[in-house]
Amino acid sequence: MRIAVLGSGGIGGYYGALLAKAGHDVTFIARGAHLEAMQRHGLTVRTPEGEFTIPVTAVADTRGVGPVDLVLFCVKSYDTEPAAQALVPLMARDTGVLTLQNGVDNLDAIASVVGAGAVLVGAVYVALQLVGPGMIVRAGREGTIVFGERSGAVTERAQRIAGAFQQSGLLHQVSTHINRVLWEKFLFIAGVGGVTALARSGIGPLLASPEGRTLLTTSCEEVVTVARAAGAPLHADAVRSVIEEATTLPPQWRSSMARDLDDGRRLEVDALSGAVVRRGREHGLRTPVHQAIAACLSLHQPTTVETRHPPVRSSA
Repeated sequence: MRIAVLGSGGIGGYYGALLAKAGHDVTFIARGAHLEAMQRHGLTVRTPEGEFTIPVTAVADTRGVGPVDLVLFCVKSYDTEPAAQALVPLMARDTGVLTLQNGVDNLDAIASVVGAGAVLVGAVYVALQLVGPGMIVRAGREGTIVFGERSGAVTERAQRIAGAFQQSGLLHQVSTHINRVLWEKFLFIAGVGGVTALARSGIGPLLASPEGRTLLTTSCEEVVTVARAAGAPLHADAVRSVIEEATTLPPQWRSSMARDLDDGRRLEVDALSGAVVRRGREHGLRTPVHQAIAACLSLHQPTTVETRHPPVRSSA
């Protein structure tokens, strides 16, 4: 399978590397020191099970790649619109664009460029980090990619993608209820991850503190209330389930947004807590915890914006 990875950081780099290692034709779209490191030295992946380095094809511009069978669309949410324009040279009649992003508002922006029928939705829970140019580390267990067509149908395209994942040893599941899966991940990332960023704390101390646990619970309850108002089919015990999931994490676990905050990088807060606040207002719902998260974390956005995708260029 011909695959392009747009957004070659932790998630895109890791899964792209496993697919390339299994023999698929993978091209990584990157920029800066990470691009240079991949071109010169390949891509290194370190996990609790071991480490490997593979030579990879890495470029800065999608125009020279040509049409592919699958795009792993893994850019930060704030880069979605410009990065979507870079998809145009990669598209053929049945190309699938599988988004593995945070947030629930990215799909329409991608679909506006490539068409709604091209977009598949995915979610994965795994601790991955680009720790340096050309080096990706996975901490803890391997995550399962849950993905599917927006329509809920199990198409031939979805089955082909599943076959490539299977051949590459990737844990995966094709879902016929992908909208629920997307919102369940959003509940975790916004409801739990946003609090770890605001508190600048690992999940362990938050859960151990009565006040911290209450804050986490209230944060998740706000997301669920907004999700249900938006028609998302979350389970009745969604909040309890996500708090239980949080208890299984290492005590030091923090969201990627918390790490970005430490490193002075741009934050996805507008796509997470900001989206909760906006959708709450649309439905007349109060979201005080997420208003606080959005207001406080927005103060820490860097004044110089660093984009994580290559300069957007199109053959159009």
